[in-house]
Amino acid sequence: MTAQLAPSCPENGEQVARPTFPALYDDHVDIVWRALRRLGIPEANLEDSVQEVFVVAHRKLDSFEGRSSVATWLYGIAILVARNARRHARRHPEAELSEAKEPVMFTGLPDEVLLDREAALLVEKLLDQLDDDKREVLVLAELEQLSGAEIALSLGLNVNTVYARLRVARQQFDAAVQRERKRQERTTGFERSAK
Repeated sequence: MTAQLAPSCPENGEQVARPTFPALYDDHVDIVWRALRRLGIPEANLEDSVQEVFVVAHRKLDSFEGRSSVATWLYGIAILVARNARRHARRHPEAELSEAKEPVMFTGLPDEVLLDREAALLVEKLLDQLDDDKREVLVLAELEQLSGAEIALSLGLNVNTVYARLRVARQQFDAAVQRERKRQERTTGFERSAK
């Protein structure tokens, strides 16, 4: 990543290495794409949302102060873009594109690809059951592997709030997994008895 020195950081007077926009994009487009997808952006809207994240990042790059990593800063922007997209979809359901949610294409043996695709669709279905605040924290902690402090910086929250939301999100996700298992057991049992 190519970096340039930013003006002095207001808190400590040190200069911050700030990436150039092309380097920022090249180094982080994949994590932004993946984060937006996991935050519930439909595949059909994903390119536009990724572009929106980087338009905001380009506009605000001069104000990046280096108080967090560039990735953490971009996660914060991605979360705001995802929130706006989900809010728009709730307010204008007729505008939402009707599409089957398709996860990323997997490579490997056909049986493995099928299992990976089914697992990804199931995780997405379970994540859709969480409210936005819980989903964001759970995605950033469990799927993006951010620390509590990084999540707090990305979301503009107190670290204790992050951990409280994460605890509840894990409980709700686990409960959704249990409900899904019971549903599958009932379905499988019904199919066996019908034969």
